[in-house]
Amino acid sequence: MLLGWILPLALAVSVALRRNKDLRQKLFVLFAGNVTLYYLFSFLYVWRAEPWFERLALVAIVALPQSGLRFFRAFSLGARGMGRLGGVAALLGAVLLVAILYPTSLGPAVGPALLVYVLGFMLAAILNLNVQAKAVATRFDQVRIRYLAVGGLAALCFQAFDHIDQLLDIELPPLGLATTLVYLYIISQSIVRYRVLDLYEMLGRFSVLTLMGIALAGIYAGLLTWGGDSFVISAFLASLVILILFDPLRDLVEHRIAEFFFRERRVLEQEVGLWRRQLTHIVDVAEMNSNLVELLGQSRRLTNAALYLADARGQGFDLAMHVGPVPAITRLEAASVRRWLFPSVSSRPSVAATVTSVRERLLQEDAQEAAQSATETIELHSGMNADVTFPVTSDDQLLGLLAVRDDRLRDPFSPEDVAVLNGLAIQIATTLEGSRVYEQLKERDRLAALGQMAAGLAHEIRNPLASIKGAAQIIEEISGPLVGDRPEAELVNVIVEEVDRLSRVVSDFLSYARPATGKGGAVNVDAVLRRTLQLVAAGQDQAEITLDLSPDLPAVEMDPERMHQVFLNLALNALQAMEGCALRRLDISTRARTVRSSMGPRRGVAEYVETRFSDTGPGIAPEVIGSIFIPFFTTKENGIGLGLPVCQRLVRDAGGEIEVRSQLGRGTIFTVVLPAIDKKAEAVNP
Repeated sequence: MLLGWILPLALAVSVALRRNKDLRQKLFVLFAGNVTLYYLFSFLYVWRAEPWFERLALVAIVALPQSGLRFFRAFSLGARGMGRLGGVAALLGAVLLVAILYPTSLGPAVGPALLVYVLGFMLAAILNLNVQAKAVATRFDQVRIRYLAVGGLAALCFQAFDHIDQLLDIELPPLGLATTLVYLYIISQSIVRYRVLDLYEMLGRFSVLTLMGIALAGIYAGLLTWGGDSFVISAFLASLVILILFDPLRDLVEHRIAEFFFRERRVLEQEVGLWRRQLTHIVDVAEMNSNLVELLGQSRRLTNAALYLADARGQGFDLAMHVGPVPAITRLEAASVRRWLFPSVSSRPSVAATVTSVRERLLQEDAQEAAQSATETIELHSGMNADVTFPVTSDDQLLGLLAVRDDRLRDPFSPEDVAVLNGLAIQIATTLEGSRVYEQLKERDRLAALGQMAAGLAHEIRNPLASIKGAAQIIEEISGPLVGDRPEAELVNVIVEEVDRLSRVVSDFLSYARPATGKGGAVNVDAVLRRTLQLVAAGQDQAEITLDLSPDLPAVEMDPERMHQVFLNLALNALQAMEGCALRRLDISTRARTVRSSMGPRRGVAEYVETRFSDTGPGIAPEVIGSIFIPFFTTKENGIGLGLPVCQRLVRDAGGEIEVRSQLGRGTIFTVVLPAIDKKAEAVNP
């Protein structure tokens, strides 16, 4: 009796102390408190033999069906009140209260009447719970509620045995009390965890606790029998043995429970583990898709599966492989996926049954717009033949979608199954990422080989070009001055001009392909810039050039001739871009830039020197600006397309970067950003 009111009181208080309690939790506090009062007054009556304690215990037991009916109705349907059954219970309860509180001795019929009243209405409440399980969202919630109903029936049966042995004066263990306390604990855990019941965890926990209790009792009994009357020594030895046995015994029990009760999930875990191991060594996407078709097709837990992979532009997801009938949707637009399925990369798997439940609740609440969003999500699931859709993500990027279905059952995947299958989506993402890295390495090796071949080819071209130019000049010397209307003059000039142009192309290409030879020494950016502008200004007088140099700039580490080449190219490009513009103005400025960084080799506060070339030209079109640093890409009629790539290569070799911003009709700004070195270093003034 003592344990009978202490444990329900602890459970009621633990739930009552929670913040933001919902209706089920509030009604559980009422129900557990009712059980507490019954066992408390029963304990006091046995302890003090005071008749009023007996009557108070009977009053508490009369109120038990009232609180139980309310709680179990709210547990399955979330509804308030007790329904028609509650009205009948309230009427009969009032009659019994009159009989209990009437100031005479209790009649012999009161006990049996109370037993029939309490057991009858509590049985009706639990059976009603089992019937109403059909109204919950998913099949697994239905199964779990039915397990809860079975547990309630077991508790009622044992309670009936406890009271029958009292009426018949038979000595039986208090099984009703024990099962009721266990049942109350299970219910409290289910409502505190905001889910109906995690059967796997509960069965494992109670099985372990039960075996630990049996083992502890056996060890104590044995040690007290064989170890004498020393309780301290027996307790110490028993505790030591329990500490040694707890972990292996717990693991063994949980493993056996998983195999016995959750054979399907165990099979799924084994299958997914096998799939993940086989995908680990695959780097080819086509091979991965072929393996997935074979593996998923042999699974006993899936009838349909589909994998959608992102296209090259990231604008949608195309069907890459499928098991079962071809899905109605073979391409998903990226906007639809972000809106209806996965608003963020960190989104959890989308479960069709859960979305359906949410839509029904939204329709009841008349939230039409939100319900329409849920409808769109359900239609996407239907078009993909999916019960569950998993995001395939890597490095904050959505690489694809994995859709699975078992059309033999309604809502066939429990949350635990979803977690297991999500591991397959993670492995697919890992394989896709490995494939991408492998392709990048192959492309890098291919480009490196092409670069070496092209550099050798450029060297081989140089010598014939020199011979051709020399031969043309010799022809000119032999034939005399080629002037006037002689056709030879034009042909020789064409040969010389084209040879010179090809020589410039070869020189620029070699500058781009030539490996870095070192960063050079400390260089004064302002000094190099002044020398560059002297050369630029001497060749033109139509554009306005302004120079704004920041005093006390830190030095940078770069070869001064390479820096001069970069500045000269950017300045000449700006002047050429402004040809024909009404306003031709080139603003060149330098300044120091401070950047805080927590990554890379320059962690902490890093200083840079930036040189900005701002022109008033027509600007660069948005569709072109992403290609201006690609070799041989040019928009100039007579351009080669190596100037900017060479500049970018030289700046990057020095640890810097070239930034570009442009707006049509407003001009373009090129910014050369170079890492600064110690201001005290002696800079070279070329």
